[in-house]
Formats: sequence, structure tokens, C-alpha cells
Amino acid sequence: MQEQHQNSIMNDATKNEISSFQQQKHPERFWVDYVIEATSKPHAEEVAREICLEQTVELPGTTQAVKQVEAYTVGTIERIKLLHSTSTHRSNDETSSSHHSLYRVTIAYPNETAGNELPQFLNVVFGNTSLKHGVSVHNVTLSRHLMDNTSMFPGPRFGVEGLRRLMNVSDGPLLCTALKPMGNCSKDFAEMAYSFAKGGIDIIKDDHGLQNQVWAPFEERVQLCAKAVKKANQETGRNSLYAPCLNAPADQILSRAYYAKSCGAGAVMILPGLVGWDIVRVLASDSNFGLPILIHPAMLGGWLQQSLACHQPADTQDEEEEHPQGLSHYFLFGVLPRLCGADAVIFCNAGGRFQFTTEQCQHVAEGCRRPMGRFESVFPAPAGGMKLDKIQEMRKRFGDDTLFLIGGNLLEQGPDLEMDAKMFVHCAGRDDNLCGRKRTYDALTIPTANTADPIEKGVVEEEKKSDAGEAGGLLCPSVVQVEWVAECVTRRVLEYTLKNNGGYLSQACSGSIALATLYLRALRLGPSIAPPIPGPYCGSTVTGEGYNGDPTNLNFDRLIFSPVHYAVVLYSLLVEIGRLDEKAFDSYNVDGSTVELIGAEHSPGHAVTAGSLAQALSQAAGIAYARKLRNASGRVVVFMSDGEFQEGQTWEAVQAMVNHRINLVAVVDVNGQQCDGKMDQVCDIGDLAKKLRAFGAVVRVVNGHNVSDIEMAVKARNSLPQFVLCMTDPCYGLPMLKSRAPKLHYIRFKDSQEKMQFEKALSEMNAKDGTGMKLQKSLGHSNTCTPASKVQESLPHGPSNGQFSEVLKDIETVSRPHRSHLLEWMKTRPRAIVVTADLTSSCEADLLRDTLPNQYLSFGMAEQNMMSFCGGLAREGFLPLVHTFGVFVTRRPFDQLAMSIAAPNLKVILLGFLPGIISPGGITHQAIDDTALCRSIPNLRVLEVSDATEVESVLDVAESINGPVYIRMLRGDVPRLFPKYSPMKFGEVRILSEGNDVAIITSGICTQDAIQAKEMMTSSGVSIRHLHLSTIVPFAKAVVLDAANSVKYGVITLENHSIVGGIGSATAELLAEHGVGKPLIRLGLPGCYAHGASRKYLQAEYNMDSEALIKSVEKLCHKKLVIEPNLIPVSEKPACLERAEDL
Repeated sequence: MQEQHQNSIMNDATKNEISSFQQQKHPERFWVDYVIEATSKPHAEEVAREICLEQTVELPGTTQAVKQVEAYTVGTIERIKLLHSTSTHRSNDETSSSHHSLYRVTIAYPNETAGNELPQFLNVVFGNTSLKHGVSVHNVTLSRHLMDNTSMFPGPRFGVEGLRRLMNVSDGPLLCTALKPMGNCSKDFAEMAYSFAKGGIDIIKDDHGLQNQVWAPFEERVQLCAKAVKKANQETGRNSLYAPCLNAPADQILSRAYYAKSCGAGAVMILPGLVGWDIVRVLASDSNFGLPILIHPAMLGGWLQQSLACHQPADTQDEEEEHPQGLSHYFLFGVLPRLCGADAVIFCNAGGRFQFTTEQCQHVAEGCRRPMGRFESVFPAPAGGMKLDKIQEMRKRFGDDTLFLIGGNLLEQGPDLEMDAKMFVHCAGRDDNLCGRKRTYDALTIPTANTADPIEKGVVEEEKKSDAGEAGGLLCPSVVQVEWVAECVTRRVLEYTLKNNGGYLSQACSGSIALATLYLRALRLGPSIAPPIPGPYCGSTVTGEGYNGDPTNLNFDRLIFSPVHYAVVLYSLLVEIGRLDEKAFDSYNVDGSTVELIGAEHSPGHAVTAGSLAQALSQAAGIAYARKLRNASGRVVVFMSDGEFQEGQTWEAVQAMVNHRINLVAVVDVNGQQCDGKMDQVCDIGDLAKKLRAFGAVVRVVNGHNVSDIEMAVKARNSLPQFVLCMTDPCYGLPMLKSRAPKLHYIRFKDSQEKMQFEKALSEMNAKDGTGMKLQKSLGHSNTCTPASKVQESLPHGPSNGQFSEVLKDIETVSRPHRSHLLEWMKTRPRAIVVTADLTSSCEADLLRDTLPNQYLSFGMAEQNMMSFCGGLAREGFLPLVHTFGVFVTRRPFDQLAMSIAAPNLKVILLGFLPGIISPGGITHQAIDDTALCRSIPNLRVLEVSDATEVESVLDVAESINGPVYIRMLRGDVPRLFPKYSPMKFGEVRILSEGNDVAIITSGICTQDAIQAKEMMTSSGVSIRHLHLSTIVPFAKAVVLDAANSVKYGVITLENHSIVGGIGSATAELLAEHGVGKPLIRLGLPGCYAHGASRKYLQAEYNMDSEALIKSVEKLCHKKLVIEPNLIPVSEKPACLERAEDL
């Protein structure tokens, strides 16, 4: 009876679940693109309908059973598109024929049909239909739910960037070879592996035919080869990987994988055509395994799309090739391996032993690299009869993010395998020691096989733990121990306050328990990698985040500290839990120390510059978004104060996080206090929880002095941003502070009597018995802090005499050159992301947005948040390209630009459109001071384009610079002044004419005016030396000085900018500093604002055109120049004429 009752309950539950599905008229679906051969569109629709049924219910659509479940099980036809017609097919008697065409058919299947399992997902995609002629699969598009399903689709653990970091190879292609032939003994293979690794090959893999044969048994071979590669690495300093082949019986694959790891193998190779794709998923999902996975194509040939018709014209097809069947190269070797978790995919390159075409290989590479949300790009690995003399050709075809695999041809080079390997490296352009291509990465941690991952065990199990298990490198303390640590923090801050008659005391009372809970129970932080006693401030850009663990390890959580006036509380906590030596606290607020009063990015425990408040949340959101794209298991948590919600940028960040579904956790100390007193009396923020919920965030309100409440709230999982509001008392533990209310921000004792009260409180704290409260610490330390960015590159200033540059005689006008160039540029850079602020089309980023949506983010009118967010993206290895008007890059978010991007020297490309007076929108849209502002910001480089050639080459220049770059950018119709073969170069000055009377220095749109003026003065007898600057910062000091010293009358600068702070000011400063006594005339906006008008009018009105330049030459030369009427150019519409509707 009991069993019958349980069955009844289960049946009822099942019925309820089915009922809920029946109520979903439009369940969330994933899309499959098929290529179908049919005689007509109605015929294609008929075939598509058969597929919808065959792949799900496998019954005719007319049956009653199908009608009952059709709405939530059967696929739906979303679109049918004719690709092109194929050849005509004759019947057997050759007396009749029928015309066939190929159609692209998209079918959407409900998520539930896949059953949350990869094998069933593949079954729905192509199962029975794979047996039909005339149908192939081109691609699959996941629903949002499936995109977020990491157990079903783990994605690459490493991908391109992860493998590069693991092997410490930042540039150029990766190189791979195979141990062969079958029949060698294990010792022979180990010697080969050692030689290949010694010669510089990155991955040495087993040949796919090596398994457990008697000549070289698996365990023996793997042990010896892994040891050999390790020895070579120790001798060379490289990190080559050995990848054994896991083509084993199903019940032995996992055990062999872990055996290989235990022996020191750096990767594994799987043959999914033989062992199945789910094996790839299982290993990629296993955080304890954690090795890169290579895919080999053995047996996958039978899965491939047999037709080339969807990729080639019909007249190139043989009749046997006109029947589509199988999976496309793009999906089988690109998309599917990435979904399952592969990091590199071996496939047959064109021109080798197999019959892949060049176009098919390009489709494979595109499938491996094209942006797919959180799924990292992976390395395509062309192989199969490849030869060394084809490497450069392959490199041009596939680019540097490729793993080149050469096996047999390498062995054919000669018996010296180490020398053969070095030849391979040389042919690939990877002579690291000679070319200086190698850049050091921080080590990427791989979990050891016996390390338990608490996150994998689930939140419930974590909550049940008391005194066992690990958290943040400490044996997880009890609640009582956490409370004791928090009290010790308050005591230490009080001690400092008494000693120095001032300190941030109320912050310790309100925030110490929340911070201690984060470090000791709620977060999974790695052990400290920073020195116990931090060194003095040395001016270099470093972060103090190493005290919270390795920020590059995606398996650990990251804690971003926002209210930096709480710094003393954080330092005290780091001391109490052993991440910072007690002696380090002695340097708190001492001159030259990094343990600063107001925490900076280089201060212990700090990850970002946040002293301006409200910027850390945006930067953390950028970091969290980047880690989401990289499929990180570790979370990003921000500790912040409630006062930051008075800042508009905080709310910009909230709306952006909700919109982009960034599951960041913000822990807020809600103590109701700010510098001027109580917040509700200064500027009341109202019901904070209600406001956050109105934005769409998840909110949990807890007692900020209750460890368990905070811990449970922080550990709760959600796909949206969540805010844990810790309601706290700023006088908690020190009730005598209440007498100081409402001014509690910084405590200075009023008199000796008050100080005695606090001294008494300290004595009572010191008298408490802390027996049993001492934490068991197991924290490792390194000797260096974590670099936030690389050392700045040396700043080139161009040749001493500049570079003579040709100017085109026939100036053409190019329409919107940036729009098309941007798209092509981004296609080869999957980690670049275009970021806009409501001006996508106005900044010519609309084509990119529509074509590569996964490389595009829009923030609306929220520039301050956008800047800090981009800083977060850059910290995670992405390359943000900000697109907005110049005024919205510099004026509005100046502090965020300086603190979130420039101060940490992060690689962000900032494109400011409408520089100077180009805009007819008036003073609010005219960036007349952007150069001046940017010149004042350390680390920020400034470039300016003047023509279409520079527009098309400036992104390459900006990418080459190690740090932030601001570009004064042109849009719309742009003249081509310089030949295409003469692109912009960083630091180089174009010398457009030689002369010894007057030096003219121009930039941007003013260069065209100067060229016209020079032509008008040709017969005047005045010789002009014309310098064109495209690099504004760093300024070309040597070239400008040489020009000033070599001319007779003086120097004129002409710029589309105020004469204050631009190239005119830079030239004046230079001449004064070097005692060059030559007259200088600065042409530009003369220290005033302009107004809304056409560019031509404004240039004439403010003496910024060719006529003004000629008058200035006359003034310097003290003579009137005769300008023949026929030499004055006919007035034409100036390039880059702006329309009000584009603003």
C-alpha cells in the first residue's frame, strides 16, 4: 500500500509537471538550421514538417496523441529560405527530369525535448533524420536557458586565451606534433617527446593510433612521456604539454584520464567519433580534472555534410555531391566541440592527404572562433599531411590563433628531432628568443586531482558545514570564531584611533562582521599570493588584490572592495586572518607606504581604484561579465556602502547588470551614515530595497551583525545581480559612540574625558578570553604583488627629422570608412568588444552591432558607468572599444576615465567622434578641450586622424599600444589625403613639405586646410615646412624642435581645438623649455566656446581655415603675399560635414 501511495504521489507530480508544460503555448526553444533538398518551397515545407515530427514525437501529426502534446514537444518551422538551385536530375529511364533546389530551413525545438542531456540534445538535432537523404545540419543556436546550462554545455575550460596563458605564449600560432609511428616502444616515444619539447613545440600528443598496444602500453608510455616533457620544460623554462590519446573502452576512459593527470600530462586528446561527445562533456565539466582537451577527427568523416552545395556554386558540383547529408564542417568541427568543452579541434587541412576544401577549412576556423556568448574561442588545428614549407601560407589563411599540427613531415626532416622542432618554430615565425615575441603570463592554476571543489558540492552542503572543510585557505571557522575576528578588528581600529587621536571607527563597528563573514565563510578565496609585508610605493601600477588570492584563477571568487575609507578595517581583518603581517599595520598612513589611509588600487586587499566612490560596482560588473564569457565558476562579490547609492553611476551600473544578466553579488553596509551626518538628513535615498527591486535586481535584507544570515544570503545563487543589504549599527560594540551622533564618519576625541571612555572600552576588550578562537591558518605567500598591467612601453618620438610623406594630388572622398573597416577588424579579434552609449549608428558601429552582436554592448546614456565597466573588461583580458562623441569620452566621465582606466594603465581604446568644432550641435557637442583634458591624464595616449587612410589604420596603431588610447575620430564622408600604402604609425610625424622660412604644424581636419594654403602660397616665394601630427601624446618633441630651429621666421600651429592645452600649447611649452627664441602663432579656437553652425562657417569665424593660415604666414614674414585668383581653390563642401539628425 505504501509503495502504491508513493507511486500515486509521483504520478500526481508528473501530471502537474506535464500540465504546466501544456500551459506553455510558447515554450523557450533552441533553433536548428537544416539544408534540405526539395523540388519547390511547398515540398521543402513538407520535408521540414516531417523533420519536426520525426525528431520529437515520431508519429504522424494527425494522430490524437500528437495533437495533445504538440504545443510543447513538436518542433516548429521558423523560416524557409531558398539558397540556390542545383542541377537537374534524370530518372532511371533518362526520359524525364526534375529540378531540385537547396533550402535553408530553421526549426525551433522546445528546450524540454533535450531533457537537459547532451546525447538527447544531439538526438533531437539530427537523430533519425541523419538517415534520410537530402537533409543536413548547418548550425544550432541555443536558447538563453541552454546557454546558461553549464552542466549540459560546459564550454571550453581554457580556450584560446587560457591555453596561451597556460603555455606562456602570448603571440603567434601554437605548435603541435604527434608521437609516431605505432610499433615504437615507450622509451622511444619518451625520447621523441623530450626532443620535441626541448625544441620548443607547445603540444606533443600521442598519434591517434597509440592506445594500449603491447609495444607501448598506455600507462608505461604516458608515465615516461610526461616525465620527459617535464624534464625538457625544466631545462628550457617553457611549458610544453604532453597530451595522451584517450581512445579506450568506455569503462576505462575516466580512469585513464585521471592516471594521465597524475603522471603529469598537461592535456588529453579525445576521439569523439569513437568514444562519443558526452565523454568530452564529462571531462570538461570536471573541475577536479581541469586539463585542456584536444579533439581528433577520427571516424567523424562519416558524420560530415556530403554536399558542398551550400558553400559552392551549383556549376561546380558533381551530381553525387548534390544530396546534402550529415553535419556541416562549421558545426561538427567548430560549434559542437566548443559546446562540449574542447579547447582545440584537429581537422583535415586543404592540400593534405584528405579532401577538405579551403572554404570548408575556413568554415571550421570560423566555427572555432566566432563569438558565442560565454563559450571561449578555441584553437582550430589544421593537420593531415601538412608540411613545414606551407606554414606561412597556413598562417596567412588561418591567423595566429591557430594550433598548427605537423607530424610525419617533421620526422622526415632528419634524425635530430630537437633541431627539426626548432625549424618548425622558425617556419611558424615563433622564434621567441630572437624576435622578442614572448610575454610572461601569470601562472594559471589547475586544480589537483584530489582537491575538493566546495562550489561543486552545492550551496546546501556548504551551509551544513560547521568547522570542517576549507574556505579561502583557512579551515572554515565557526560562527563564534568569525564574530571574535570581527571584534578583534574593531579593537585594532580603536587602538589606532586612540593612538593617533583620530580614525574611521564607526566603519569598523558596522562593517567588520560582514567583511569577516565574506573572507572566512561566504566566499571561496584562494590563498594570498602577495608578500606578508607590502613594499613601499614605487610608482608602478600594481594591485593589492593578491592578498585575496590569485585573481586570474577562474575557479576562485573575487572580492572587490569599494568604500576605501574603510581601508583600516580591511587591513585589520587581513592581519587577523593571517593574510597580512602584523608589522604591515605599523605602516598604515605612513609616508611612502602602500597601506594608505584611503585605500588605493595598490593597497593590500584592494582590486580597483575606487576612492571617488560608485566606480567599483561598474568595474566589478565588467569583471563579472568577462568572467561569465569565460565560463568562470568563481563569482564576483563587491563590498560597498549605502552612501554610494546617492551617486548616479551606481544606478547606471544596476540597470546595466540587470539588462545583461550579470550575476554579481553586492554586499552593502547599510549604516545610514555619511560624512555630513545621517543620510536621511543629508540626502535621503528612501527605500533602497524597493528601488533596487524596481530596477529588476534580486534583494536580500539581512541583519548585518548576524554571520549566518549574511553567509546564507551571499551564497544564494541567481542569474540576476543580487544585493545583500546588511542593516547595521555604526555604534555596534562601542555604544559610547552614540554620543557623537550624527557625526560618526571620522572620530577625533573632543577632550581627555571622552578619550578615557574609549580607553576603558579597549581595556575591556583586551581582557576578554579568546581561548579557542584562534584560527588555524594555512596561507601561502609569494614575494610580489599582482601586476594590473604590463610595464609601459618606451615611447617613440619618431625620427629626428620626421618621415616625408606623399600627399595625393587627386583627393577622393570616402564614405563612412570606419563603419566597414571596424567590422572586418573585429572579425579577427574575438576578445574585442565595441561599447556604445546610445550613439551606435552615429558612431558608425551599427554594422558591427548587426553582424557580430556578441561583440557589442550598449549602455544607453550612462557614460560614467560605461567607462568603469570597460576598465573591468580590460582587467579580464578583453579589449573594449568605446564609441561615443568626444565630449562624452572626456568631459562627462573624466574621473572614471582617469581612475578606472588610465590610473591602472588598462588597455581600452576610446574613440571620440565629433572632435573640435566639427559638430553643428553647439558647445554641448563640440569637443574643443578633449586633447587638453587627455594630455593631463598620465598613461593616456592621444591619436588624431585626418583622412580615410588614417581612419582605416588607427585601430591597428591603438591596439599596438600597451595602455589606454584616446582617438579623435572622424565619421561620414572623409577625404583620402594619403595613399593607402602609407598608414598611420605611432609616434611618426608626416613631413608634407620641406622649407626653411616657416614651420606649420597641423593635425586632424586642419591638415587639409594647410595643404590648400600651401598650394595657394606656391608662387609667393615663401618656403613652408609642413608637419602633420597624428600622435598627439606623446608629443613629437625631437621633430618639432628640429623644425623650429631650422626655419627663419617662426612656427604656426593650426588645430581643431582650443589654443589652450592642444598642440599649440604643447609646442609653446617645448620651445620655452628648450630656449628656442622663435615666434609662435597658435591658430585654433581662441579661448572661448563656439556655437552651433557649419564647420566651414566656424573655421572662418574663428580664424581656423586656410585663409587665416596665410595671414599668419604674412605676419611672421612681415610681407604681403600675392595669391593669384586662379590658385585659390574652388570652395567645396568640407569633408565630415555633420547633420543635426546624426547627433
